[in-house]
Amino acid sequence: MADPRQSAITLVIGGIGALVALVFNMPMGLLAGPAVAVAIAGLCGVQTAIAAGFRNAGFLLVGLSIGSMIGPDSIQAMMRWPIAFFLLAILTLITPWIGRWLLPRILTFDRDEAFLGSAPGHLSLVIALADSLSLSLTRPVVLASIRLMALTLVVPLAAQAVGMDIGAGLPRGYVSTSWAWLLLQIVAALALSPILHWLKLPAPTLLAGILVAASTHLSSMTTGTLPDWLAQGALVLMGSLIGTRFSGMSWHDLSHSLLAGLAIVVLTSGLAALFAVPAAQISGLPVMDVLLGFAPGGLETMVIVAAAMGADPSFVAAAHVFRLLILAFVLTLYATHIHRLAAEESDGQRRDPRAD
Repeated sequence: MADPRQSAITLVIGGIGALVALVFNMPMGLLAGPAVAVAIAGLCGVQTAIAAGFRNAGFLLVGLSIGSMIGPDSIQAMMRWPIAFFLLAILTLITPWIGRWLLPRILTFDRDEAFLGSAPGHLSLVIALADSLSLSLTRPVVLASIRLMALTLVVPLAAQAVGMDIGAGLPRGYVSTSWAWLLLQIVAALALSPILHWLKLPAPTLLAGILVAASTHLSSMTTGTLPDWLAQGALVLMGSLIGTRFSGMSWHDLSHSLLAGLAIVVLTSGLAALFAVPAAQISGLPVMDVLLGFAPGGLETMVIVAAAMGADPSFVAAAHVFRLLILAFVLTLYATHIHRLAAEESDGQRRDPRAD
């Protein structure tokens, strides 16, 4: 549990990282800069963490900011979502199996470890299953951290390289919503968040903010976005939170798993692109929206990047939630299968070696 002092130190480091990123005109610098700075501090031995209250406040503010960007075009596009989601389900089903087959042939991966490491998300469930299979708990965290950091840095840089205008943070609104409406939205989101948590949806506070803001804007109850300083400040907090994944990790841990982590990034991102391009063509959705929706990054990060790049955040958020639901089913079935095989082998019912 992070104390206020630890959170303050982490946010100061993140703020310095944001300032450095702004000096160098880094795309999505208010997210990527703090992530890199806090990650480096953690690898150097600084104990970084963000208290749950600060973290949830950041999720809520970012959710409200992103939800205010969802317009009527998003509602019309929802009719084309099922086609993309069908291909996303296939992608989610096959990615861990391809990783299980391929990674042990090119790197020092156990097959079960390769399966879990290739899962595009759901880190908490991956860790729980790794523990149940008596695998190292360190490596899944390191691999997931490398993948999240790589996508946080690479996606905005790649978009800028192909000519997209990527700013330092979330797009600025022309009009700020009134403080009265902002407080009402915060209260409504705080009331909705426990319900989404009970439904076991990922990042319930973020999703609650998106749903509340989108509902009030689409119904014309209010207009405008969060004050710019508040929205961009929340982005710095979110970037700092990403960096805390490297707290307690050593440079040796990182270097030992860096090649494996990058291999997983290339594998999962390549498969995502392979499915996203035809999914966009068949469904008629913008390619950028589908690429970000299929990308193997964290829900929170990809939704923020989508909003900054002008993609439809409602599709990206829905795609990542859908994928996590499919992934939970796949990982649970895999763990059940492994336990059943182990039980058969231990009681002598299975004598023949398993073929790959």
